[in-house]
Amino acid sequence: MMTMMKNKNTLYGLVLLASVFVTGCKAPQLTQEEKLVVPETYGQASNDSTTIATLSWQQFFQDTILQTYIRQALANNHSFRQTVERVRMAQNQLMRAKGGLLPNISAGLGAGVQRFGEYSMDGVGNSTTNTPDLEKEKHIPDPYSDFTLGIQFEWEADIWGKLSHKKQAAAARWMASQEAARYAQTLLISELATQYYELIGLDRQKEIIKVAIQNTEDSYKLTYELKQEGEVTQLGVDQFESRLLQLRGLLLENEQQIEEKERAISSLIGSYPTEIRRISFREMEDLQFPTEVGVPSQLIYNRPDIRSAEQELLASKADSEAARKAFFPSLTLNVGGGFNAFDVSHWFTAPASLIYNLGAGLTAPIFKQHEIKALWNDAQSAQRIALLQYQEKALKAYEEIVNLIRSHDNLLKRNKLKKEERKLHARSVSDANELFKLSFIGYLEVLSADEKYMECELDYTSLCTRHCINQVLLYRALGGGTL
Repeated sequence: MMTMMKNKNTLYGLVLLASVFVTGCKAPQLTQEEKLVVPETYGQASNDSTTIATLSWQQFFQDTILQTYIRQALANNHSFRQTVERVRMAQNQLMRAKGGLLPNISAGLGAGVQRFGEYSMDGVGNSTTNTPDLEKEKHIPDPYSDFTLGIQFEWEADIWGKLSHKKQAAAARWMASQEAARYAQTLLISELATQYYELIGLDRQKEIIKVAIQNTEDSYKLTYELKQEGEVTQLGVDQFESRLLQLRGLLLENEQQIEEKERAISSLIGSYPTEIRRISFREMEDLQFPTEVGVPSQLIYNRPDIRSAEQELLASKADSEAARKAFFPSLTLNVGGGFNAFDVSHWFTAPASLIYNLGAGLTAPIFKQHEIKALWNDAQSAQRIALLQYQEKALKAYEEIVNLIRSHDNLLKRNKLKKEERKLHARSVSDANELFKLSFIGYLEVLSADEKYMECELDYTSLCTRHCINQVLLYRALGGGTL
């Protein structure tokens, strides 16, 4: 009994010691050297912290048709749904890591019967055990029956915090997966909006080409009539006909691009090819997007890919700590108890049928030092890589935003110039046609005016489309689209 009490006191002491070490394990944090240091502004004088990143995508995109497609994409897009499933897998990893800190408790119920041969060691031993001076109810029956009911408790005490660091790494990776899912959402929304605006731009290009075809047909007919009257040569007729064939080829290419774009949008919303509704180009011209960019320090909190990289860095730090503590010995505690008897009537007789065991083991690696050291070195390298990736993402995010801001300003200026150019080319086309009818100019001037006007219209369409897409990309780059 005294030995048993000593064993219990030793066991309780080890458990208490383990709990002290566990409570002292702190989650990894970024050091001052690891924290991001970004410029105060995006190269502008303003320090306004208002940013479009805090707007939900419903607030940023006023087009109700586009909003409908975004909802469908978030619900049905196959790639995005795979990302959501990966978040669930990371959550399961966290559950497993938490379970590593808890004791393994199992219950068992067993019953069996066995007969030993009379000329075997067990048979002879059992027969000699059943002596007359032994109580009848304690005689070993033949055949031998065995009934057991018990509970087993096994726990690896987290003395050095190794298991806690593994749990912290799993928790950080689960949070990183959540941020990755948010980033996947922003990418999906921006890609869908980009394809949508490009489709509207293609619609406008189709209109421009059709108008150019109609004007060229009119010029061709007029040139043919003038040729019949001997005022122009066949060369002029051929030039307009050649231009007409070229434009019809452009129209076929444009129609193919529209079909491909519609199929791409259908795929993004998780649907087989279907009719894609959209607003007109005139309505897209009038769209107003908020443009507040805030300050660079907000990137750390608004960009989900940067937050994901930060969590990966914290996870790698926890992995490194867990790998380092693999050098230390581990303590395993075993406790079991229950009832065992070969007679059902005495199965739950206490304390006669009561069984229990108490045990503790302390193990330390000896011959695996090189393997553990290699794993620790790998963990340290992984931590340095995670830090570099964290810093790289912040640097690229800043560069991306500055480029988009400059592009936004440049597009506004170019758009203003292109509007003035459109007016001049529209007047040139009208004047050229009138002068050609009066034979003051030749067909080459008409062709040149038509080509330059169509080129200007296509450029203006491209600028308007790029302006909308630039705003979408700026919204994404600032971290918008997660709400």
